Amino acid sequence: MTTDLKKSDAPANSKLLTLRTQLAGLRRARAGVRAAVAWSALGIALLAALAAVFALDLIFELAVPQRIVVLLIAAGCVAWAFVRFTRPHLGRHEDEIEMALLVERQQQIDSDLVAALQFDSPRAFDWGSPQLTGAVIDYVAAVGRGINVFEGFSRQQMARRLGLLGVGLAAALLAAVLWPGHIAAFANRLLLGSRHYPTRTVIEQVVVNRTPVLMRNASGGSAPASSNAAQGRPVAFLIQCSGELPAAGTMQLAATGAARSRTKLDLKPLTQVERLARLKAARDKLSAAVDSAAGQLDEPFKNEVGVLLRFDAPQAAEFLDKAKMHFELPAVLAALDLELENWPGDSPRSAILAGELARLNDGVTYKLFAGDAWTDPAAIQMIPLPIIELTARPVPPKYAQSAAQATADSSGRQLAVLEGSAVELSIQCSNGKKLRSAWLTIQTKAGTQRYDLAPFGAAGEVWRPRVADSPLKSIREEMRYELQVVDADGLSLETPLRGTIRIRPDRLPNGLAEIVHKVVLPSAEPVIEYRASDDYGIAQLAIVAEVERHKDSRTSAAAETPAAETPQPADANQIPAAAAVAAETRRVSLLSEPGPLVASRLPLTGRFRFSLSPLNLAKGDRVKLTLEVIDYRGENEAGQPTGLAYQADPLVLEISDLSGVQAAIAAADEQSEKRINDIITRQLGIGAAP
Repeated sequence: MTTDLKKSDAPANSKLLTLRTQLAGLRRARAGVRAAVAWSALGIALLAALAAVFALDLIFELAVPQRIVVLLIAAGCVAWAFVRFTRPHLGRHEDEIEMALLVERQQQIDSDLVAALQFDSPRAFDWGSPQLTGAVIDYVAAVGRGINVFEGFSRQQMARRLGLLGVGLAAALLAAVLWPGHIAAFANRLLLGSRHYPTRTVIEQVVVNRTPVLMRNASGGSAPASSNAAQGRPVAFLIQCSGELPAAGTMQLAATGAARSRTKLDLKPLTQVERLARLKAARDKLSAAVDSAAGQLDEPFKNEVGVLLRFDAPQAAEFLDKAKMHFELPAVLAALDLELENWPGDSPRSAILAGELARLNDGVTYKLFAGDAWTDPAAIQMIPLPIIELTARPVPPKYAQSAAQATADSSGRQLAVLEGSAVELSIQCSNGKKLRSAWLTIQTKAGTQRYDLAPFGAAGEVWRPRVADSPLKSIREEMRYELQVVDADGLSLETPLRGTIRIRPDRLPNGLAEIVHKVVLPSAEPVIEYRASDDYGIAQLAIVAEVERHKDSRTSAAAETPAAETPQPADANQIPAAAAVAAETRRVSLLSEPGPLVASRLPLTGRFRFSLSPLNLAKGDRVKLTLEVIDYRGENEAGQPTGLAYQADPLVLEISDLSGVQAAIAAADEQSEKRINDIITRQLGIGAAP
């Protein structure tokens, strides 16, 4: 006879239906109690483990590795509790026969109850006498109505464990209500976060070298981000604190080099006067940028001004952070002016601690302490600054390129170029760092303008201005320039490369003309000796004759008709053809070749026989001969040579008759003889004192 009978084995009209229903209720009640006891034990263990971890973490402020160890121990304790108190109550399945046996033991009755349940099944008809089976069933059905199957069933263990679990949950809820900051921090730290438990002093922001590495409102953590610093530069720290303001702070430092030395740095709070001075310095820089610059804002400027505004003018700092162009700076300036008008405002509610490390070559790890607040360790890696090589090659105008010039130093920052010259400027990082951006700032009388540089070449290591918008393709005025770069690490030059481009003047041409006799006959052909030179070339060389008529000869001169200018050879052996008279002025070219005379053929010397006969001169007239030199300075849009003119000292010829000319020659000879005698006397020492 089997005892593995289920409720489904009983017929639908069974006389033991009431008993079976009571046994099923007992089975469910026992299963519920077992589940409650099992899971409440696990909940109590979990709450106890969390409470222990919270207490240890709150007291000792465990680091991440320590927290991992404690959490593993707590997890082991919870696992042991599960095996010891929870698992034994899980996985047990009781059937109807087991419940009947349990009731028989509790009620101390015979085994009729189990026998009746076994007989009350379809298979029981084959087991024996139907009369006996029916009698047992009828008996148990009659007696079963008076049996209390729940007699002896206890819920005390469940009540105790649920009570303990409820107390634990209530304590956790009360802690969450009374100390929400602690619970939130604990939840973060359970997930191996960096948030600290609330302290009286709160570290709001940490800035290292103009770079914010910790912002409590943004991250909620207390671990500053790792940062980079320029090798060989000082490292400046600024820490903003709120809550209970500290009188000072401390920074623990550990070098990451081979020595791994440790030291401390004292942090001192900035006074209200110093904080106000920072805002005023930021305003001066913004005003200067608004007045003198245009175009795109560069990152070094934004970082420099932003760190001055960050703590005491957050609205202005936010505007500056969003600004991209110079025309957006007035809004930043307006927000800053509003802060200055309301000064000190909320500034007394916070403290700014400042400190600075000397120039470092190796990285450091630091940890900040202010009041009862502190930060997790953070690293500063020292990286080299970009080293820039500047190449600036002047390209003179086309007309001056053929002149012999000394080779200019292309690495120099101070240049002197001819007006209209171009400068081929390029930069390259010599220590192998990649550049992220580079720009050129030009300052002229008209103002300041920024020009972005672009990479060229296969590797893009050479940066220079774009040809289309380069301000150096045709220089017409003196200018000052600055070069700044940002490398792949976000570092820029400690000071921009500065230089000046000055305009080197194209000197005026020069010339000299001489003549022997200045008193001549109206039909004379005096010989003019001339010399002309220029630094780059001569476009024109001519003798300009101006006639001053004696009052008795003006009438005859008025009847003369002008003629066209006739080019004259520069060879002294060739006599020019008849000259032309135009409005009392005659101009004769001394260049026999068309086009400019280049500098390699200068200076130009020669003799020119000037014929006075075409001028219809008379005694008493005067002729002023002037050597005119026009240099070559390129060509205009029409293709005509351009240049500036120079006129030598004029030679004045007096027109006289034969007797007047002879007298002048005689006087000149006497003067020459006297000068020769004076020279001989000085050479021989005649008449010198003994």
